[in-house]
Amino acid sequence: MDISLVQTGNRIRFKKYAKPFAVMMGLVVALAVIYNFKFSPYKVSLSSLSVAEVKFGNFSVEVRGNGVLLPQDINWVSASVDARVEEVIYKAGARVKKGDLLVRMSNPTVEQQYQENKLGYDALRAEIDAKNAELKNKVLNQEAVLLDAGSRLLASEARLKAQKKYILAVPMLEYETTRINTEQYRHQVAFEEKRLATLKQSVEADIKANQMRLNKSASLVALYKQEVESLNVTSPIDGVLQDVAVQAGQRITTGSNIARLAKEKDLYAELKVPELQSRDLTVGQPVTINTGRSKFEGQVSRVDPAVVNGTVKVDVAFTGPLPQEARPDLSVDGLIGVTKIEKTLFVERPPYAQNNLPSTLYVIDKKDKIATKMKVNFGQGSADFIQVTSGLRAGDQIILSDSSAWQGADKIEITE
Repeated sequence: MDISLVQTGNRIRFKKYAKPFAVMMGLVVALAVIYNFKFSPYKVSLSSLSVAEVKFGNFSVEVRGNGVLLPQDINWVSASVDARVEEVIYKAGARVKKGDLLVRMSNPTVEQQYQENKLGYDALRAEIDAKNAELKNKVLNQEAVLLDAGSRLLASEARLKAQKKYILAVPMLEYETTRINTEQYRHQVAFEEKRLATLKQSVEADIKANQMRLNKSASLVALYKQEVESLNVTSPIDGVLQDVAVQAGQRITTGSNIARLAKEKDLYAELKVPELQSRDLTVGQPVTINTGRSKFEGQVSRVDPAVVNGTVKVDVAFTGPLPQEARPDLSVDGLIGVTKIEKTLFVERPPYAQNNLPSTLYVIDKKDKIATKMKVNFGQGSADFIQVTSGLRAGDQIILSDSSAWQGADKIEITE
């Protein structure tokens, strides 16, 4: 019984201190884990890391954007009349010359109206030619009457002059008769001259009115002829057929779009630049465009003031000839030169590094084979590089790889 009482007491004392002991051991284990994670080096192979070296020199601040080549001017060809599409000659992507037939259409009503108006014009022209000839003949007849009156006046004046010279040999009655006749002929000539002038004015007015009727008819003929000719849709420029909006058998109405064309080499680039990188963009900045096969130069011609889906549209005008592969809707990349900073530190842009904000990086010490977490202040940045304002020196090497696996460690061990 004594032995049983001692064992029972020991068991009670053990239960009393077991729980605090377990808590203390758990705390020790946790501290050991934290120490190993925080203070003992995390081992990383150098070959698995992406490393960049800090450089000193002239730094170009550049902004990258991607986009497409677009035509400066787009030419839409639309229908001038209601019609039915008979044949589509070219498909989208074809190179065409000015005047090439693109689409052939038909409209029997328009063609009939043209023929009827043309026949009406021909008949009216024949009628007017006959009327004008008749009017001109009236003028000629009046001119003949005036000429006859003038001849009689001249003859009478000559007779009067002779009778006056030999007045003593000519009876007075005959002399007076000649004088009166001469005066009458003179009045008749003046009257016929006025009559001729009035007739000419009347004839000119009639001819002008006839010509206006003829011109009106000719305008209708020209209008219907133009409508007939518009049934054969031709290219207005030398360029590339970007889109054909109709197909054979389709009926279209006046104003419907038929085809879209653009000049092949009259292009500009439309780039989309992230909003945060667009704040320093201005017109005139140099741009290098990359098609994947060629690079060529341009300059910023417009910066859209609006932000759409986190990007800003930037137009680029080219300063030199375009490469052979350049065509509308070709995808391109653009590198915009914002400014240049002389004699400064810069490094390849680490992930998540932002302009003019601090960040933490791991700096490699090759001698001790460790990488130490350090605070680095950044300045202006470009598409691939960023300026270092403090925290690093020229020749320092930093880790660019994703460091989320060891982000809690102040130092990591670099292995070969």
